[in-house]
Amino acid sequence: MEIKVNLKNKVKVGMKNNFVFQEEIFLLLVILVVLAISPIFSPEFFSSYNLFNLLRQVSYTAIVSVGMLLVILIGGIDLSVGSIMQAVSLTSIFLLQNQLPVWAVLLIGLIFGALLGLLNGALITFGKLQPFIVTLGTMVIIEGCSLVATQGKGLSGGVSDGFLAIGAGYVGPVPIPVIIMVIIYIIGYFILKKSIFGRQIYSVGSNRLSAFNSGISVNKIQLWVYVLSGIFAALAGLLIASRTGAYQPGGTTGMELNAIAAVVVGGASLAGGKGSIGGTFLGALLAGLLFNLLVFLNMNSYIQQFVLGIIIMIAVIFSAYKR
Repeated sequence: MEIKVNLKNKVKVGMKNNFVFQEEIFLLLVILVVLAISPIFSPEFFSSYNLFNLLRQVSYTAIVSVGMLLVILIGGIDLSVGSIMQAVSLTSIFLLQNQLPVWAVLLIGLIFGALLGLLNGALITFGKLQPFIVTLGTMVIIEGCSLVATQGKGLSGGVSDGFLAIGAGYVGPVPIPVIIMVIIYIIGYFILKKSIFGRQIYSVGSNRLSAFNSGISVNKIQLWVYVLSGIFAALAGLLIASRTGAYQPGGTTGMELNAIAAVVVGGASLAGGKGSIGGTFLGALLAGLLFNLLVFLNMNSYIQQFVLGIIIMIAVIFSAYKR
């Protein structure tokens, strides 16, 4: 009997993995189609400048999406990532203007993001509150605090060249944020595919009660996932601040939706337990390509948000249909 059960579970896992792989192949084909038609609208599309600039823009969303993937895998959601990026961006510019060294600003920014993620995780885990409500609340609170602190104005100037070199610098022809994105995805791959922690994340998302009964500390996993989500959001906020050398109110508005879109389009289930790091990257890349195409077509930002909404809607319907 036990052998039959194990065989049945293996068949299920195999079918699931095969389906995820098929989704990634489908996404890759869609990306190739978009790449093929893009030069029709812009002859400069395949210029090295545009391609690397595209990858730089994708890198911010892609890095945040790794944290969002972990959260969605355990069946949660994090609407506060955009506001965490904004708060860390503001803090880093303020600290640099007060002559703190770059390494200290980076460290403080990442710790700040981790603490905000920990706050989300603690409220959800020990307060037994819904992730949607908690992260929506922290999003509004953080944005409100940022607006009060700056009176709704931007912050710029007094930023060291060392900090600017991180977001605006290159290694050869490759922008540094793109290199950081690749490193983050390699780390994400090893977390989800090669570590016990990764397997526990999938277990919690697939069946929380079974994971608990099998000895997994569900609360601990949930806390760490939200902490990591905060750290990835903080890293993206630091990269954006170091790219522009300034804080702009509302500069990261909608980033949480971009990250959710990348993860869901990449094949993750909002019910938890299903998703891949490769699919998330392809989802972020596809969204970036479509936005790049809309820019070439001179469509305004409102239409871009409309397209993003359509993409999320289609992905969610498709996800629900698969279940």
